[in-house]
Amino acid sequence: MPGRLSGAAARPAVLVHRPPGAPAAVLREVRAGAEEEGVPTDVVDVPGRPADAVGLAHAAARASQLEVGIGVDDDGAVAVHHGKLPAHGPAATTGRDAGPGDWRRAGRVAARIVKGLPLS
Repeated sequence: MPGRLSGAAARPAVLVHRPPGAPAAVLREVRAGAEEEGVPTDVVDVPGRPADAVGLAHAAARASQLEVGIGVDDDGAVAVHHGKLPAHGPAATTGRDAGPGDWRRAGRVAARIVKGLPLS
């Protein structure tokens, strides 16, 4: 069962699912990107779940009151998902070789989906 790491209980937020070994720098930039757009994030630790970023993001989106989730896997890949999209069709992804600007952009994309704004 996933456990919450931060954030207020049950508040509307973009959920960020990650395994315990996910890189902290990636998580920090993703959250900063969403919060720069004024959308809060809550991090959920998902231990023992060998999912890729897309699978983590889909689960996060389905659990989020805002229907938007982000997954960060052990290798630092990031995916942004909406709860109504097909499981293997995320809104955005970054690869394992992405950098801080890409990670922050993923957070902004998640926030802009919540706000109904263009993604560019």
